Amino acid sequence: MKKLLLCLALAAPMAAIAASNAAAPAPAADSSPAPVAVVEGFHAALKAGDPSSALKLLSVSASIYEQGFIDQTRSDYAGAHIAADAAFAQATELQVLERRIIWLGDNAACVISRTQTRGTFQGHPINLVGTETMVLQRSGNSWNIEHIHWSAHPADGELKPAADKPEEKH
Repeated sequence: MKKLLLCLALAAPMAAIAASNAAAPAPAADSSPAPVAVVEGFHAALKAGDPSSALKLLSVSASIYEQGFIDQTRSDYAGAHIAADAAFAQATELQVLERRIIWLGDNAACVISRTQTRGTFQGHPINLVGTETMVLQRSGNSWNIEHIHWSAHPADGELKPAADKPEEKH
């Protein structure tokens, strides 16, 4: 839990550092898959309509935050809406616009992505710009997703923070 809080607290400033250091060296190579490969595998499993394979990449205590909703554990996510996420992934195309990895020592990492999703889902055209943060932890020779945070907004007009909006005249 401490690593998750550390990652979330440091993600923005560390993302700026990571951008200036384009490709930070990874910890010593071993036989375990890289955190980015696990993130890609998770999305590939959803796209293939295989929620059970996607769930295998999540730790038992993984928390998933999506658009303000929370699934506290892998079990919650499995029962709540992973099937809908898989159906959405199958109906749309996800394009990674930018992806960074922030290493938190040898056994933890954050994978931060900006994405664009297009397609049609349940009869509605989809064109979303999204952000994704996945926190991963190494356990033995494998990496598990400990936390996912997703948010998205329509791509046809970026939402601005309140301070950037013109003042309303009363």
